[in-house]
Amino acid sequence: MKWLKEIYDLFVDDPKLAILALAALAIGLIIAKAGARSVAGLVIFLIVAGSLWYSTRSD
Repeated sequence: MKWLKEIYDLFVDDPKLAILALAALAIGLIIAKAGARSVAGLVIFLIVAGSLWYSTRSD
């Protein structure tokens, strides 16, 4: 569970990362409402994973 706390701390300490995660959820919701639920899940994963990667690389 230590890794989960570290990821949580990334979102709490980096407001830009938190906003990108919320944007990913909003985009995923729009895509899911359009009927492409698998694509929505993939989009959420890619945006959040890319945001985490960028956040850890830029520090």
